[in-house]
Amino acid sequence: MQKNVTCPGKRTVQGPGPGREYTIEDTEPVPIRLSLLVISDIAVAGVSGEVLTNIALRLKRESPFNRTVMVTHANGSSGYLADDAAYDQVSYEIVATRARRGCAEGAIVDGLLEMMDTFF
Repeated sequence: MQKNVTCPGKRTVQGPGPGREYTIEDTEPVPIRLSLLVISDIAVAGVSGEVLTNIALRLKRESPFNRTVMVTHANGSSGYLADDAAYDQVSYEIVATRARRGCAEGAIVDGLLEMMDTFF
């Protein structure tokens, strides 16, 4: 199965000088392709970006399958996809992500769980 979800887009602009202040600008929405392959009691969940670990861990906890594996960089490139809590720290992934806070984690986990529910 495949499904597309979309998150509001952002671009981080780094200010000059040693203070390195950041501002966020709106950009085009970020498409994220979700894929699901089920083999017996194993769910292989694909996401078209580099997903931070906490999203994969949440999916594993909430998955109805005994074994769930997340494969990233599958069927496209949505860039870094961070969990909501990760936005509280300044890191390369948060500065570089094109998705605004509050979308990617829920869109990925909820979208994949919805796809998984069709098997139960």
